[in-house]
Amino acid sequence: MRLLLIVALLGAVLAEDDWKAVNVDRTIDATSQIVKISTLYSFENIGAGPQSKVSIALTKEEVAGLSHITAAIDGTKGKLKVAEKPVDRGLGIYDVDLRTPIAKGAKVTLRVNLRLTQVLEPLPAKISQSENQFVVLHTSAYVPSRYETVTQKTTIRTTQGGKLLSATTVSPSKQETERVSYGPYANIPAFESKPIKVHYENNSPFVVATIVERYIEVSHWGNIAVEEYVELVHKGAELDGPFSRIDYQMDRRGRRQPAFQQFTTVLPAQAKDIYYRDEIGNISTSAVRIRADSVDVEIRPRFPLFGGWKTSYIIGYNLPSEEYLYSKGNQYALKTKLFDHVFSDIVVEKLRTKVLLPEHVKRVKVVTPYVVDRRPDELKPTYLDTTGRLVVVLEKNNVVPDHSQFFTVTYEFNHMDMLREPLLAAAFFFSLFFVMIVYSRFDFTISSDPAKEAEERSQLSLEKLSKSVDSKQAAYDALIDAAQHYKSTKDEAELQEAKKIFNETRNQENSNLTDKISALKTDVGIAAAEKAAELLKYDKAVCDSVENYIKAVEKSTTKTAGPEEQQFVNKVKDARIRADNVLASI
Repeated sequence: MRLLLIVALLGAVLAEDDWKAVNVDRTIDATSQIVKISTLYSFENIGAGPQSKVSIALTKEEVAGLSHITAAIDGTKGKLKVAEKPVDRGLGIYDVDLRTPIAKGAKVTLRVNLRLTQVLEPLPAKISQSENQFVVLHTSAYVPSRYETVTQKTTIRTTQGGKLLSATTVSPSKQETERVSYGPYANIPAFESKPIKVHYENNSPFVVATIVERYIEVSHWGNIAVEEYVELVHKGAELDGPFSRIDYQMDRRGRRQPAFQQFTTVLPAQAKDIYYRDEIGNISTSAVRIRADSVDVEIRPRFPLFGGWKTSYIIGYNLPSEEYLYSKGNQYALKTKLFDHVFSDIVVEKLRTKVLLPEHVKRVKVVTPYVVDRRPDELKPTYLDTTGRLVVVLEKNNVVPDHSQFFTVTYEFNHMDMLREPLLAAAFFFSLFFVMIVYSRFDFTISSDPAKEAEERSQLSLEKLSKSVDSKQAAYDALIDAAQHYKSTKDEAELQEAKKIFNETRNQENSNLTDKISALKTDVGIAAAEKAAELLKYDKAVCDSVENYIKAVEKSTTKTAGPEEQQFVNKVKDARIRADNVLASI
């Protein structure tokens, strides 16, 4: 066991000697709240054979604030794979896969970019409204390295036009306008460090998004709805004392004040139906500017953010699905960004992206350009859903604008499921209308309603009266038709038979009317019965002229109706009209 441990330690020591840093040139951009470090390494393979991996070291401050790291061979566009390794002698170690092995004695030049967050310390921690903000950067004059470095230098860029209060001196070093230079240093041993501190003016607002919740709702009907909830906190030097709006507006520093006054959110070029609001409602202090490749939303919060202040808001928009949703058969792929460009140099402490997929999707897969935490899927019921829509939840901490990259969600979805919701809506409305029809046609009451029953009896009596009136009218029409037929045939017997049938029918219906009027008096009232009695009065005047009508027909020598005949027909029509008026008035 001891022998194996000795061999492993010897192998680790030999592995460290496989490379030599011939030259290292590091630039630290500390002009904003995000410290951006770009280091150019020139490595030489001094090992026994070809090497395909090289290690990059970071100080403990850099490891604590590291948000994003990329490595590439200088002069090329492709990025190399970077893997985190265990801490070695107080330094964070990251292995870079060179893809192509480097021969013994050959050299390779790497460009490594780091993004560090919340490593700048405001000093003093509290300032008044009129004071400038100063911060302290802790780093090392020597570039941390796992290998011996032949020559190296470091340049720290500070805020343009800002004051430099102090900087640790490590000879040779030089303080210039807006920058501090350390080195060049020669023959620096591996794992060597020289802590330094730079105290300088930095009025850029240290605004951090404590939470960004992004909702992406996918619809196969042609739309993708995007909404972001953002909570902002100014984590720079806290405001000490009261805030004066007058002093703020008259401050000659303008946008160089350490306050967050306005910002620009960059949305996709296809964004439409944009809205921006908070808990109070719509925020009108915003403007939308359409660019060639983006839509810029210029946002001004309700109040400027000073140190320690916070605010929150919601921004949303719609996208056409044909630009971001791809399909092949039942296979679909959504390609969009994990989060938008909220504003320049934003730091997001916690990003939560939720993708709401259509109901009944299957075999969901997520492909991201960097490591994210996929939380358990959720179900969210929406309109006309039966089981709820699947929600893919992705989370990541310590996010910077470099993380605003595309990711892909693939899934399976049956085309026939698109018809389910329209059919469900149609079935719902059909059932609703059917129930309303049934309810309006049937009486489901258990107890009797005297008023309703009286109304029904009255309606039934009126229907019976109307039928009797119709029967008498039919008898008059039959008599008139028989009289006209007599003019053609001169059949006296047929005419007398028609007259006999008319009299019998009329007498019968008048008897029925008398009975029905009596029943109407009981069911409805005396007033209605008196009106109904007029039906007999109007009929009597017509009936008295029947004999004259028959005699006129017998005397007529023409087939057309004479004056007396036409007068009788008019009386019949007039009696019918009056009868209808009486029925309507009842």
